[in-house]
Amino acid sequence: MVKELANQLQLNQAIGDWVAAHTGVTAVSSDTLEVATTAIDSYGDTVYCFVQQVGEQYIVTDDGRMLFKLDPGIGDADLYEATAEIALGSGYDFNEENCEISVQVEQENLAQAIVKLAQLQVAISYLG
Repeated sequence: MVKELANQLQLNQAIGDWVAAHTGVTAVSSDTLEVATTAIDSYGDTVYCFVQQVGEQYIVTDDGRMLFKLDPGIGDADLYEATAEIALGSGYDFNEENCEISVQVEQENLAQAIVKLAQLQVAISYLG
């Protein structure tokens, strides 16, 4: 049992190391980071999240890029409605004006919010 636990801890560490090594973080402005996640959408493209610090909180967003990618002409009302429902049902906000999916979190929840938003974007990419 102890050996199994040690192997599990090594596996957890190996997974964390791999994710860290394959996640790119780039400053795009003085208060905003672009995160190239390990997630791949239905088009085979890397999923990006953006993180902006606002006071002691962080806003994690897709910057409206997922829906723009799926429907650049903004013609599929059903797609936008489904995306809004999925985002809201997942605990994220959806801005109808710019089609941005976002959430505001404390620093201790930042990594989780990024990973979950990337997963959400992958799921939404299959709607298009």
